[in-house]
Amino acid sequence: MTTVLVTGGTGTLGREVVKRLLLKQHRTRILSRQSTPPVPAGVEVVTGDFMEGRGLSEAVAGVDAIIHCANLPQSEPMLGVEGTRLLLQTAHASGSPHFIHISIVGIDHSTYPYYAAKRATEEVIEQGPLPWSIVRATQFHDFVLKLIQSFGADTLPVVHVADDMRFQSIDVGEVAAKLVSLVEDHPAGHAPDMGGPQILTIEEMTEAYLRVRGREATVQPEELASGMYDAFRSGINLVPDHAVGTITWEAYLRRVLNQD
Repeated sequence: MTTVLVTGGTGTLGREVVKRLLLKQHRTRILSRQSTPPVPAGVEVVTGDFMEGRGLSEAVAGVDAIIHCANLPQSEPMLGVEGTRLLLQTAHASGSPHFIHISIVGIDHSTYPYYAAKRATEEVIEQGPLPWSIVRATQFHDFVLKLIQSFGADTLPVVHVADDMRFQSIDVGEVAAKLVSLVEDHPAGHAPDMGGPQILTIEEMTEAYLRVRGREATVQPEELASGMYDAFRSGINLVPDHAVGTITWEAYLRRVLNQD
């Protein structure tokens, strides 16, 4: 039985990773800033923070693998880079666990600060002391859903969306399954990218959301300024040759909106 530490174990991806580790009967531990986070039975919780170095020695003790799902802080993403370096060093002091990291498609082709920090995190892992695997994925369906809701799709009669954006979103569960499969495999270095089954415009995705919700509204593209939106306009977030996901945007919507 393998012992696996999950950082970010209460987040969108981390919860799915934990669920699948338990199904595979791995000993599962999470590092959480909360003392009593909501986790399934059988999950060991170590209270701490990888960016501050709190709880790291206890968290990495005796682990065979680390799945690094923790998000970088949006306001100061470089703090997460140094936190990852500290996590690697602490884990190396107690052994040589397989370090598995989730990253983002296209980050090496953008100056968007969050993407630059994600690429810097990759470099810390690549140059670090542990055997490693990095998986880059496209945006999760959940991310696009929150983005569409932030444009007012639940309330406004005219939904103004940032123009010219395209996504190849993927179901978070499919990415979690890949990360867990790497626990039982040799370190892969840079694993193949993972993209969803469709490339859709933000207008098409918003219209599908409104349709599945049964809401009538007009979708209106606008020139909205944002470094993040520029990345999604550029196409660097798309990997048509790696469309490995099978759960479509509409299938996801029907599941989360209880329309199946």
